[in-house]
Amino acid sequence: MKRGMLVQLSDPHIRDDADDHGAAAALSAAVRTVMALEPKPDAVLVTGDVGNGGTDGEYELARELLSPLEVPVHVLAGNHDDPGRLATAFGATGSSYATRCGPLRLVAVDTTIRGADGGEFGPERLSWLEATLAEDTATPTVLAMHHPPLLTGIRAMDPIELGADDRAALAELLTEHTQVRTIIAGHVHRAITGRAGPCPVFVCPSVHLTLALDLRPDGPPDVAVVDEPPALAIHLLIEGEVTSHVKPIGDFGPPRAWP
Repeated sequence: MKRGMLVQLSDPHIRDDADDHGAAAALSAAVRTVMALEPKPDAVLVTGDVGNGGTDGEYELARELLSPLEVPVHVLAGNHDDPGRLATAFGATGSSYATRCGPLRLVAVDTTIRGADGGEFGPERLSWLEATLAEDTATPTVLAMHHPPLLTGIRAMDPIELGADDRAALAELLTEHTQVRTIIAGHVHRAITGRAGPCPVFVCPSVHLTLALDLRPDGPPDVAVVDEPPALAIHLLIEGEVTSHVKPIGDFGPPRAWP
């Protein structure tokens, strides 16, 4: 079976303000890291919060910063995005969609709630997802969403993830769709792994800001960031299964012999 490679960037939070807090430079650095990869990926997916305020100017800038990539670029709305404006700016056919990325099938489902930080499926999105997965049960599939379908143990984030009912419904659905090799998400700005029923879940770090890791049940309720290196993810299809790698963004020098 042919190998496939999907690169995931997440949560760039592009701003068109005078002070963008380094967001544009961070996304440019991520693009350079992708361009240096060998082999080249089949596609790049940005799993939400493409813009910080959901403005046309942010999406215009994001498109410009992503334009050096010589592979298809797909986007998915996050809670900071305007799904309609995002889809229009990047030429998507809708907030949720399915597409091919080399030998992989990518199914992206919108989990955003207008005006809220949390996420949900609801009956309509679940029905769409069930029907879309049923259209092709043979091709190895990556299911993408912004809000992870799991609890992270981080007090500031878990109230704004997918709720328990949605997590249970998704887990049940995936028992019937074993072609879904992995679920990928963003939103949390940290690398996290877990499961949704029978399916692995991978949460991608942000290419810009890293969430402080605080696993105390009585930890702070507000989001805080820390100066850890930003990173991207590489999802590699090998012999029909998907393996996910985390790659920090930055110049760490060339490979050298093991000491």
